[in-house]
Amino acid sequence: MTLRDRIGCSVVRPRMFALMVAALCVVSFAAGAHAQSTVNGKSLYNAILVTGQKSCGNGACHGPDPSANQNRIKNGTSAAVIASTINTNLDMLFLKGVLSTSQLNDIAAYISNPNSTNTAPIATLSSTIMGFGQVSVGTTSAAQTVTLKNTGAAALQLSALTMSSGEFALAATGGSCTATTTLAVSASCTIAVTFTPTAASVRSGTLSITHNAASSPSTVSLAGTGVASTSATTTLMIEYYFAALDYYFITSRAGDIALLDTAAGWARTGKSFKVYTTQQSGTVAVNRYYFDQIAVANSRGSHFYTVVQAEKDALASLNPSNLQTPRLPFNEGPDSYAFSAAVEGVGGSCAAGQLLVYRIFRGQTRFPDNPNHRFTTDTAVYNSFVASGWDGEGVKFCVPN
Repeated sequence: MTLRDRIGCSVVRPRMFALMVAALCVVSFAAGAHAQSTVNGKSLYNAILVTGQKSCGNGACHGPDPSANQNRIKNGTSAAVIASTINTNLDMLFLKGVLSTSQLNDIAAYISNPNSTNTAPIATLSSTIMGFGQVSVGTTSAAQTVTLKNTGAAALQLSALTMSSGEFALAATGGSCTATTTLAVSASCTIAVTFTPTAASVRSGTLSITHNAASSPSTVSLAGTGVASTSATTTLMIEYYFAALDYYFITSRAGDIALLDTAAGWARTGKSFKVYTTQQSGTVAVNRYYFDQIAVANSRGSHFYTVVQAEKDALASLNPSNLQTPRLPFNEGPDSYAFSAAVEGVGGSCAAGQLLVYRIFRGQTRFPDNPNHRFTTDTAVYNSFVASGWDGEGVKFCVPN
C-alpha cells in the first residue's frame, strides 16, 4: 500500500467509509455479476447504511462523484471485489453482512457508470466561494477562477453570467465560459473574476451562472476587503473652460486630461488642486455624476462632484437603477479621494493642513437653462463669482495642501 493509500484510507479515523462500495483501497479487479439498477446503486452509495457511520458519498476517502476515482474507487466495479474488500478492510468491516449480492451488483453498476442515473445536464462547480483577501481601494485584484463542469448526461447550455455588485467583474482573460457556452457531457470551462473595491471595508457579491440544468442558476459567493492604500499618491484636479458654452469642468482622470488638452474649444484655466488617487485613512470618494441634456435646450450636459453622503444618497434616490437617462444623475464613480469638511457649507472649515474647496453654482433662477458648478480653492474666485450672481455654497470638501 502506498503512502497515498495510507493517507486516504487506513490512517483516517474514525471509520469513515460507510458503504465503501468500491474496492477503493485494493488493487485487484474481477469481473462481477450482472448489475440490476444504477439508480438503486446511487441511492445505496449515498445512504447511511449503518447508524453512526458515514456513506461512501460523504466519506473523505471516496466523495460524491465516483467518476473522480478518489482512492481508486473505480476498482469497485464488481460485486465480488466490493464484498472481498468489505471483509478484509478494517475500515469497512461494519458493512459485513449488511449488503445483499443484488445490492452489491447495483452499487458496482453505479460506480461503473454514474452518469447513467440521469438523462439531463448537471452543473457542478469546483467551488461555491471566491475570496479575494485585502485589495487596495481603486485597484484591481488578480483573477480568481472557478471551474464549471457538466457531470450530467446531456449538454449543458449556459445563457448568462452576471454579478450582483459592480466591484466584481469577469476578467478579460483567464476564463473560457461565456453566456453562450455549450458544455458536452464531462466537459468543463472556467470563469475568472476580479475584485476592484470602491471603499475601505468588507465587500461582497454573487456570481450567478444561468443554464439549462435543474439547479439554475448556479451561484458563487464573492468576498473581499477594500483597504486604504499605504502610499499616499496625489494628482491634480485640473479645471477646464469651454468659452463657446461658458462652461467650467474639472477632472483628475488621465484619460480626460489627455483628451481635453487636445480638444478644440477646451482650455485650462490655470486653476487646480491636489487630490488622492487612492483612498487614504480619513478620506472619502469624490463621486462624479453626469446629467445628460440638462442645459441649453437639452443640447448640453453637466457634471457634478460631491463627497457629502447626504448629497450622494439624494442623487441615488433620483436614479436608483443608475441608468444613463437624460436629466437624471448618472453616477460615474469616484474621480478621486479627499477629506470631508470639518464644517460644511458657508463659513465652513477644514482640518489643519488642508485646503478648503468651495463650490459655487450657476442656478436656474438667475441663469435659466444653463446650470454649471465650479469648484475652487481660490477665495477671490469664489467671492467674485458670488458677486456676479452665482450661488455660493461654501466649503464642500478639503484637499491636501
